[in-house]
Amino acid sequence: MEEILKKYMNRFTTLSEEEQQMILRELQIEEYKKGTVLLRQGNVPLKCYFVLKGCVRQHSIDEAGKEVTSNFYTEEQAISNFNHHKQDKSSSFFINLVKSKN
Repeated sequence: MEEILKKYMNRFTTLSEEEQQMILRELQIEEYKKGTVLLRQGNVPLKCYFVLKGCVRQHSIDEAGKEVTSNFYTEEQAISNFNHHKQDKSSSFFINLVKSKN
């Protein structure tokens, strides 16, 4: 997975190998299985994500109990859901994996 991220950085930056390594040391690369919930509606988001492989769904449950999909994130897309504009900073969405790397 680290190689995918390095290829991405090479396409969009002119960072040296040393600079890339400095960034990679600060990142936490994690792999999740299909169905993993990264964030629950109502919880306060503490992380942001970058999709290297797979697909992530963002959805909410409305007042009638219906699931409403608002976005899909695929490879090379960033996901952040910080709600500094809200008093309680809670998420209005669920974020979960619909497809893992395999």
